[in-house]
Parts: sequence; C-alpha cells; structure tokens
Amino acid sequence: MEATRVGLRTASEQHKEQDDQHTYNEETYMARWLRRAFLAILGLLVLAAAAIQLTGHGYFWTALRHTYLDGHNTAHIDDARNFPQAVIAGGRPQPWPVAAVQRPLSESLRAYLSEHRSAAFLVAHRGELIHETYFAPYSAESRTNGFSMVKTLTTLLAGAAVADGILPDFDAPAARWLPEYAGHPLGAQATLAQFSAMTSGHEWTENYYLPLNPTTELYFGGDAAGVVLRQGFERAPGTAFEYSSASTQVLAVALQRALRERDPGQSLSRYLSQRLWQPLGLADASWSLDRPREQGGMEMAYCCVHSRARDMARIGQLLLQDGQWNGQALLPAAFVQRITQPNGLARFYGHGLWMDPDHAPPFYFLQGHLGQYVIVVPSEALVIVRLGQYRTQERTRHAQIRDEVYRYVEEALRMVR
Repeated sequence: MEATRVGLRTASEQHKEQDDQHTYNEETYMARWLRRAFLAILGLLVLAAAAIQLTGHGYFWTALRHTYLDGHNTAHIDDARNFPQAVIAGGRPQPWPVAAVQRPLSESLRAYLSEHRSAAFLVAHRGELIHETYFAPYSAESRTNGFSMVKTLTTLLAGAAVADGILPDFDAPAARWLPEYAGHPLGAQATLAQFSAMTSGHEWTENYYLPLNPTTELYFGGDAAGVVLRQGFERAPGTAFEYSSASTQVLAVALQRALRERDPGQSLSRYLSQRLWQPLGLADASWSLDRPREQGGMEMAYCCVHSRARDMARIGQLLLQDGQWNGQALLPAAFVQRITQPNGLARFYGHGLWMDPDHAPPFYFLQGHLGQYVIVVPSEALVIVRLGQYRTQERTRHAQIRDEVYRYVEEALRMVR
C-alpha cells in the first residue's frame, strides 16, 4: 500500500510539473510575442518619424507639442507663450465711456457663452459700453489671440500705407514688391487688393485640424513668408473667391518690403503701433512672430495679435466711424467704405471682413478661429465683441456665417431696442 501511495504521489507531481511547464511555455510565448509586437510598433514609429522629417514636415512635432500635448486639438487663444512676440506699443489711454445703465445678458445667451468657454462679451452703442462680461479666468486685462481677426488689421495697415504714400495704390500689382511672382503669368497680375479680398487666385488649402497640411506648416513651421511664396496660382486673379490665410501673409510680405524701402528698421508691429494702437489709446499688445526677429522672423500677419477685448472693440468703433478718430482721419473714409462692402466675387466677404449685407439690419465683422468676433452694425451704431475658446459649427441661416453670429447681433439689438 505504501508503495502504491508513493507511486500515486509521484504521478500527481509529474502532472503538476507538466502543467507548470505548459504555463511557463505559454507565458514565454506571450512575452516573446509582446516583445516582437513592441519592437515592430517602435520600428514603424521610427520610420514614420523619419519620413515626416525627411519629407519636410518637421513642423509636425512643434504642432504636436503646442496642441495635443498642451490639452488642445488645434491652436488656442492663450498660445502667445509658444511663439516669439513683437510688442505693439500702446498710447496714452483713452478709456471707453461707460453707459450709466448697463444692459444685462439674457440667461440663454449667458448659458451659451459659458458652455463655449467664452472669455469676453462686450457691446458698445453710440460709442459707450452698454454691456461688458468676462468669464473666469479671464478679465478686462486679459490678452488673447484674435486669430484671423488680424487679417482685418493687416488690410487696415495696407490702407494706411496707401494714405502715407508707402504704397502707390491698393490696386497696385503685388509683384512690384514680390519678385518671386514677377515672371509668373498669373502671379504678375495679382493686386494687393485681391490678396486682401481672397480673390488673387493664389493656390492654398485652408485647414486648422489636419496635422500635415500647409496651414499647419504656416502656423508652426517658422518661415511664414517662405511657405506662402512657394505656392503658385491655380486660377486667374479676380475670377473667384477662396478664403486663404496665405493670401493675407503674401499681402503682409509685400507691405513689409514696401515699409522697409522707406525705413529699413520698420516692422508690421511697429507700424501698427504708430498708425492705430497709439492714436486710439490702446493698451500694449503683442504680435506672434514665426521665429525670433534676430533670425529674420516676421509677424504672422494672417493671425495672432494678442490683445484685450476692449481694444478690439475700439477697432470696430474706428470702422464704424469710417476711420475717423477725434477729428483725425486715421484711415481714409473711402478706403473703409470700400473694404466693408462685398468685393464683387463674394456677397459675404469684402477685404479682410465678413458680412451679411442682406440681413436686416446689415452688418460686417472681423472673425477669428474658435469664434473670435468683432461685429459692427452700422445702422444701429453697435459694436459687439465675443472672444473665447470654442464656437458652434452650425450654419443654417447662411452657408458662410455661423448661426451664433446672428445670435450675438440679435442680443445686442435686444439691448438697445
């Protein structure tokens, strides 16, 4: 009996040893598989990284660091820290007159603004602030990125340069300052005004979310002028409208070269300070550069002035007043009237400005990525500013204008009516 028990125990132990060996073999196989899979994935990532770098898309890593790794899926209103900044020096303060009776926000709009992480909402009527709300953590002193609202500022600088004799005419051929296009059969015909109106025929693809595309390279690539001047022309100037950040940057390159013919030390940010910021009594602001100035950097002129809400409202007030300020013509009235009307190829766009001339009442507006707006309603003497992190994507009333723009206009009209 003892021998039998010994035999049984030995068989049990053998089975256990076999089970242990089987488990060990499975774990070893799994470990090998995981190691091989990891090495394969790592190899693919290395190859992909090399391909991105070798194909000239190295800007991808900068974009990745400043968006997704910073908690965003695109550029954002607080990204001044990610770029070198040129100072836009302000002038002697000219505070906004504040109406004795402030008009409240409707509860529905307040909820909407909060939901879309707004920074500020202001309404001015007949030159007085009748409403001003800031949403934490933002305040009246916060400076945020205006994004494409800066296209309007660049157009205004072109108008100022014409008035100053730095540019001979808004309709002058841009190739006068862009030898890169002088021999191009289409590029040689494009005018400064057509670049402002997005009708130059300049080839471009506008996209703010794809990681590998010209717009991302323009923003994060460190050579704004080089990126846009490499692009050709896909149609004859003056034949079609196509919204394009590159068009405004091309206009800015021409303007900067014209300014430096007069004064080699001049820059777009300094000229903006001299011609608008100081006469309007605005606070110091900053303009993002594509790379440090000492490395040849220039202003990202299609975007990226970081300023206060009140100061952007003052730009709207200047347009409302046809460029006149305290008895002085900061901009020619005829120029302001021209750019605030449809450009002839798009009913909803003038020169650096969006608009709905068919709405009752008509309005025009500066517009920037993520819902930055300065809206002017001339017949009601209204200026409306909304700044913030997100905006709705809805377009039901108008194919080119988001519904929230009409919502802001209606809110301001309710306040004054």
